[in-house]
Amino acid sequence: MSSIEKKQFEANISELMNLIINSFYSNRDIFLRELISNASDAIDKQRHYDLKNGVVDKIYEIKIDPFANENCLVIQDNGVGMDEADLISHLSTIATSGTKEFVRSLSEKTDQIGQFGVGFYSAFLVADNVDVYTRKQGGDVFKWTSDANQYYTIENVSPCVDFCEHGTRIILKLKEDCKEFLEESTLRRIVSHHSSFILYPILLQVEKSKEAPVEEEGAVVEEEGAVVEEEGAVEEEEGAVVEEEGAVEEEEKSKAAPKMIQYKEWEKINGDCPIWYKNSNEVSNEDYEALYKVISKDWEKPLFWRHFKTEGAYEFRGILFIPSKTPFDLLGDRIREKRNIKLYVKKVLVLNELDKEMLPDWMNFVVGVLDSADLPLNVSREMLQQNKIVKAMKNQLKKQVMNMMNDIFSNDDLYSTFYQNFHRNIKLGIHEGDDSLLSFLKIKNSKNDSLLTLDNYIEEYKKDDDQKSIYYITGSESKDSLFSKLYSSKGYTVLYFDEPIDEFMLQRVNKYKEYDLVNICKDHTTPWQSESVGDEESVKSFLEWVKTSLDDSNVETVRISSKLTTEEDDPLCVLSSKWGWSGNMEKIMQSQPLGDNKNMLFMKGKRILELNIGNPTIQALVDNYQSNAGSCQNQIKILYNCGLLSAGFPIENTTSFVSNIYKSLQTSTITV
Repeated sequence: MSSIEKKQFEANISELMNLIINSFYSNRDIFLRELISNASDAIDKQRHYDLKNGVVDKIYEIKIDPFANENCLVIQDNGVGMDEADLISHLSTIATSGTKEFVRSLSEKTDQIGQFGVGFYSAFLVADNVDVYTRKQGGDVFKWTSDANQYYTIENVSPCVDFCEHGTRIILKLKEDCKEFLEESTLRRIVSHHSSFILYPILLQVEKSKEAPVEEEGAVVEEEGAVVEEEGAVEEEEGAVVEEEGAVEEEEKSKAAPKMIQYKEWEKINGDCPIWYKNSNEVSNEDYEALYKVISKDWEKPLFWRHFKTEGAYEFRGILFIPSKTPFDLLGDRIREKRNIKLYVKKVLVLNELDKEMLPDWMNFVVGVLDSADLPLNVSREMLQQNKIVKAMKNQLKKQVMNMMNDIFSNDDLYSTFYQNFHRNIKLGIHEGDDSLLSFLKIKNSKNDSLLTLDNYIEEYKKDDDQKSIYYITGSESKDSLFSKLYSSKGYTVLYFDEPIDEFMLQRVNKYKEYDLVNICKDHTTPWQSESVGDEESVKSFLEWVKTSLDDSNVETVRISSKLTTEEDDPLCVLSSKWGWSGNMEKIMQSQPLGDNKNMLFMKGKRILELNIGNPTIQALVDNYQSNAGSCQNQIKILYNCGLLSAGFPIENTTSFVSNIYKSLQTSTITV
């Protein structure tokens, strides 16, 4: 039996470095975020040591200097620094994180974000060569140099005059196509976007100009006597003075335009502590509104916001906003792909937008910031890894949005504005499966002009305690529908769902609490006692003749109506089957540009044709269909198509419908 030999993996260091540098990060701006984060972590460590030794008044800074060397960018901190062993361990050993080891030695949570030991290498996204000068307190200065190939060098060097007693200075020799990172505007933008809330001051060396100082008055006074002595000479040469008047004017102009001189100074470019780290009573409305405008790019104030902090197994804090108006393309594909919520980890921006999986589509109007101290990220810190903390974050976001919804719902004026702008989002949420949102609906009705919630309907608008259903109708002409008028005449309140999205929402909802939701355009049992409509057996052959004459495979049943019974009622009505599409839904689906008519046949269900035997038109057909079959057949087709239109169904053959009307007008033989 052969022995098993254990061997180590081997790696091509040059290729591995190339993979780390060019595959982990999606854009080159990230290098500055990573180096600033490393500097912040280094200062955290030094501050920890200083506090242990009773040093409490030290000033800590991160400096960015684009002028120190030609085509070089310098990032410097007065953090803990490194000795030779640290340089080998932290910069020269790939995927070793000094911050991670330091955090393990602490018992409490910290704000340090280093985890993987590869963030430093993002410097090679923009630099051909990197020099690192560093020293620990009381130690020697070491220089680490590399061009991201297979080798690096370390040497002990003499400290520069301005080198601090501890800390690190990184000098990036920028690539030819990366000179933009020497520009003040670019550096400000990156720091503002990614590192604005770093705890320590970030100082940028900026170039400014000022007026050159004026000559001291003493020099003028010393020469005053000489001027006086020559006064007569000036008078004698008055003509010459006149001749030189132009020269005097030029001299005055030069005095009017002061000479400017250039100078450099350090300027703090990061912000203060983010407001979501403060208590809500410490933050003004103006601060909240300013943050909202930055995040949303909206010039108006938000309608509502929620400042929250959760503690326990995982810590989250943040601020969520509801806009005061509907954003452009709110339910379009472009906005539904992302969520406008910025994700920070310990005050460092890691994601500008959350993926759509973090909040349901219907909540996509919410904007805000979320900060987590516990969130694990992938190496580039640009993508969330699915785990129990991410799931907890998703649940927390949804919980906070629902808390806002409940707070707004308790304020009638506020909710009226919210509902006007975002009611389609609520309906989308119901369609996606969240039945808890049904209580937030406000619906038009047949009783009055106010909008009713479903609870309002149950409490105030039921006809009696025996009513165990909520009656509604869909379609843009719901108010004028014969079904709506019929129910209203019987004393029942009907809810009007008149938007296309209502059809999709109500396809999957059939109950609210213990009440059935009944579409009165579909086949159902009426809540009132059916009146006597005569013996259906006596007109059985007529009903069969009607079905045969229509020759419409969509008509499943022809029967005498228990809803339409009097002379004043319509001659007939067309209902869809209980679980099929309503007429309005059929029209909506037919209008879809990619609709498949074959597949629609399985979804739209069958139709029920109910005839009003008490109506004179129908009674005339019963009396004459055998003796004058041709004219009667033409008329029943016209009546059926009118019933389809009245119920909101589309007519499949409008040309035939119009032709039948013409024939009926020309050769009517039935006396009504």
